[in-house]
Amino acid sequence: MYNSNNLATRIKNRAKEQSVLLRDMLDACELNINSLSQMTDKKGLSSFALARIADYLDCSVDYLLGRTDIPEVNRGAVPESTHLIKFAARAGGGIKEVVLTDSQIEALKNLSEVTDLD
Repeated sequence: MYNSNNLATRIKNRAKEQSVLLRDMLDACELNINSLSQMTDKKGLSSFALARIADYLDCSVDYLLGRTDIPEVNRGAVPESTHLIKFAARAGGGIKEVVLTDSQIEALKNLSEVTDLD
């Protein structure tokens, strides 16, 4: 499924694009200088090491793994905050719970029947 040689090549190419020396990147990511060569010998990298490299090279882990050709695919993908809302339901009675995002709450505030959501 994933090829360690392709992963190493993507890391090296991305570092070259960013004018980053591999030894500086590995040092900053607290990885051994032999990490990339060991990776191609099927020893692999931990998910944390791969994430540190992706952060250092300002790209996504998916890009390094070859799942996308767009380096910044996950940049700025901060999940929207959510809120647990409890309400009394008409049908069936009882108290119901639902998780809503900020944008869903804003949409509800625009409905004339909904008040006091703050």
